[in-house]
Amino acid sequence: MKPTFQINDKRTCNSGRTFPITDFHYHSVVLGGYSGRCAKAVRPSFHTLSRDYFNSEERHYFLAEATVFAVIMATAALPILSGARAMMELIRVIGGI
Repeated sequence: MKPTFQINDKRTCNSGRTFPITDFHYHSVVLGGYSGRCAKAVRPSFHTLSRDYFNSEERHYFLAEATVFAVIMATAALPILSGARAMMELIRVIGGI
């Protein structure tokens, strides 16, 4: 139920108010058998979820992920090794070693 608005009231026209008068005798509807508590749904534990993942999906993507990981590691290792080689040559030219 919504509060009812009384727009055609002579008191509002005479006093200069622009807001309508509302009915403050509002009562909410009570539904029997319903409550605000959460339903206790059975959710699987984290251990069960991870076990299901490793039993099914992990096997499908392991080879692809291992290949991508190896490519990323090789891409990161080449500049590091090149930088280390340049530092060793710089030290040798300066006369440190």
